[in-house]
Amino acid sequence: MPELCSRDRAEILLAHQVFAWGEEEVALSRVQGRILAEPLVADRDQPAFNRVAMDGISVQHAAYARGQRFFVRERVQAAGQQPTPLVDASRCIEIMTGAPLPAGCTTVVPYEVLRETAGGYHLPEGILDNANIHARGKDAQRGEHLAPVGTRVDVAAVGMLASFGYATVRVKRLPRVAIIATGDELVNVDQQPQPHQIRLSNLYQLSAALAKRGYVASQHHLPDDPGILTKDLGRIIEHNDVVILSGGVSKGRFDYVPSVLEALRVEKLFHGVAQRPGKPIWAGRNGETMVFGLPGNPQSSLSCCLAYVIPFLDRNTGCERAPVYAALAVPVDFKPNLTLFSYVRLAADPATGQLLATPVKHAGSGDAASLLRGGGFLELPAGKNRYEAGEVYQVRKL
Repeated sequence: MPELCSRDRAEILLAHQVFAWGEEEVALSRVQGRILAEPLVADRDQPAFNRVAMDGISVQHAAYARGQRFFVRERVQAAGQQPTPLVDASRCIEIMTGAPLPAGCTTVVPYEVLRETAGGYHLPEGILDNANIHARGKDAQRGEHLAPVGTRVDVAAVGMLASFGYATVRVKRLPRVAIIATGDELVNVDQQPQPHQIRLSNLYQLSAALAKRGYVASQHHLPDDPGILTKDLGRIIEHNDVVILSGGVSKGRFDYVPSVLEALRVEKLFHGVAQRPGKPIWAGRNGETMVFGLPGNPQSSLSCCLAYVIPFLDRNTGCERAPVYAALAVPVDFKPNLTLFSYVRLAADPATGQLLATPVKHAGSGDAASLLRGGGFLELPAGKNRYEAGEVYQVRKL
């Protein structure tokens, strides 16, 4: 392997890889978490009418102001019914929350303060005009832009899209992603491995990490055979926007991935980063396809996916997320001049609420079971031999 790339340099190289994956229309039911490719525009006032905000009666306040305290009930109006005007100011309309305020009425008095007698209601002193009415257009006005292009659709945005008639929504297209596990030692999860074999766990673990962020990936398994790798990997690269390989990128005799990628004319950006775990990581580009080669050990592949692949995907889809930081709960000694992705257990300090990170003991990057005891990788930058308790660093959560 050539001279190692620094962690900072690797991030810079990836930041310069800019892709435009286009746009697509998706159903409102599938839009949460996506990035708007069109502004969210109100097609009507919100509320679209003077909306009654309490169950009670609606009256003309001018009659109340003249001293009237008993109002005869004229009728009952429910939400969804077309309103008819109140003509006689000495009367009231019993009205439900969500109903349009009838013309001739100027205030709503809730049941809680009323005294009902046969045929009407007695009102107390102190009733104000315009009370308990959600005025038309108070929240948004027709034609108003409520969310610009580039907005991530959250729960509130889904509600507004529905309110303004977006049965389908134009969003940034997600990339076509393929995950490939390489290795003759791998068998499907539904098979019983021989003593010298293991199941395809990385394939599902990486897919789950991507799915949690909204990315869907096809899954593939290729053997340690240069001919098959060249043929099938070439086809997969041709039909996908992002290709993620797991395994076969180190210096072993059967690690064919780097040479196969070179033969396929994938331009290498870097191969090997000064970090632990995940040092042999490979990244390159073939025209409009980005290729990542991740080491095969589960902690290595997962930490590289969280630190490199997902930030790349988020940046190019406009889905960049706010970084998460945690403070070391205990000191960490680490002598190699490498960035350390320390696998940690995360918990909030009960006194301050600050997120605390406690390193999880494990048997190396191949210890997949230890991943059950933590929640992310704390990124400890190179250049220090000791990281003190209380120091704050970015954490890559699972």
